[in-house]
Amino acid sequence: IVYHNEIFDFKKEVEELQSIYNSDFNNTQKDFYLWEIPVCYDLGFGIDLQEISAKSNLSIDEIIKLHSEKIYTIFFIGFLPGFLYLGGLNDKVFFDRKENPRLQVAKGSVAIGGKQTGIYPSNSAGGWNIIGKTPINFFDVKKANPCFSKAGDRIQFLPISKETFYHYEQKGCVLK
Repeated sequence: IVYHNEIFDFKKEVEELQSIYNSDFNNTQKDFYLWEIPVCYDLGFGIDLQEISAKSNLSIDEIIKLHSEKIYTIFFIGFLPGFLYLGGLNDKVFFDRKENPRLQVAKGSVAIGGKQTGIYPSNSAGGWNIIGKTPINFFDVKKANPCFSKAGDRIQFLPISKETFYHYEQKGCVLK
């Protein structure tokens, strides 16, 4: 945040921003769309699930349940075109970002980074903990609106099997 006005109360601004951050984002915007996103939490895709399980004392099934039962709010889109920063993660599955980011994270990877969850829209480097993968294409530069969603929309993850994942992937599933 950059302020161009030299006369402002820094403490008041910080308190206001903290209030916004800590508020219930689910009630702040009424004009949104709920997107249901299929995710395969198979260990072949969720390469950090075992580590999160061991360090959090939660079973992998509990992690999947806690992650998929919530409805998330898209706080903003950034880092990569189409990367959704999603708020609303259950505090039981908060998990710090990796100390050493991976050089390669697969497109469609669903991850946890601190108090947020997100989806990698393309192959890239990244430091979040990978817990699954979606077959959905999140960003397409050929479309008039390359990213299907907007800040304020909601996301709910729907667990799917590996077979269903490959079926959707083969069909080229896209969100409209």
